[in-house]
Amino acid sequence: MHVVGLIANLNKSVVKSVLEDFFNHADQHRYKILVEKELLNCGVRIPSYIEFVDTIEMLKKARLVASFGGDGTLLRTAQIVGSYEIPIMGVNLGGLGFLTASSAQKAWVHIDDFFSDRLKVEKRTLLKVTIDRQSPYYFLNDFVVDKAGFSRLITIITRVEGMLLNSYMADGLIISTPTGSTAYSLANGGPIVVPSTNAFILNPICPHTLSNRPIIISDELHVSVRIQSAHGKFNIFGDGKMIGTFPLETEIHLQKAEYRVQLVQTPEHEFFTILREKLGWGEIKYINSDR
Repeated sequence: MHVVGLIANLNKSVVKSVLEDFFNHADQHRYKILVEKELLNCGVRIPSYIEFVDTIEMLKKARLVASFGGDGTLLRTAQIVGSYEIPIMGVNLGGLGFLTASSAQKAWVHIDDFFSDRLKVEKRTLLKVTIDRQSPYYFLNDFVVDKAGFSRLITIITRVEGMLLNSYMADGLIISTPTGSTAYSLANGGPIVVPSTNAFILNPICPHTLSNRPIIISDELHVSVRIQSAHGKFNIFGDGKMIGTFPLETEIHLQKAEYRVQLVQTPEHEFFTILREKLGWGEIKYINSDR
């Protein structure tokens, strides 16, 4: 029997009704569903054949993890799955849905398609970030240093393979994966990068010098960052969440992670189709100016 792990964002208003409908169809599809124990008291009516387990047991047994929520939930799921490298299928209950490939209405169709080898699984690069030689963090979208609410710019001394790239005077710096190129980096004027590209994007936030533009580098390169600021501290964010406030002596090292996130893709979620739909792109029809 195929085993599906399930992770859900319980803060979504529709999640209870969606999960109840999903669980009611589980038995007829003859899949074993493993659910995080935190859903025990969520108010959802759950059939007796659904099994509650801790996260580690779910990751050891599941062949697919279904992530019910939005892009943020999928980013959290990627953190949870980590080096287990289990394929993740995002089920979109949110708005934008750049990362979530399925919908509540088609979740079971796509799960059947996955186990019948009819869907593509894309391997996405992660950023591995080490701060002061502590245990590393892993981010699917991006890593950000920020001036911590101080009015003055900070100086971000950025080296690639030990060689000075630039000392950015800016509000901050975004280092993004291709997956994250359509997130904060895009909002900050960065380029859109096809997810399969082996690259990272370095994108200064509101730089003091207009010649400081985003740069794309190979993901095989090692990046290090140090901060100078009259404020004496700065903030670090990863995948949209604050990691903490750090002193200026902090050493930050970034490189490609030793494992990748596997995202299940559906025909409706082809990358260029999503760009057209989400960004309002489309065909421009020729207009005869002589008319």
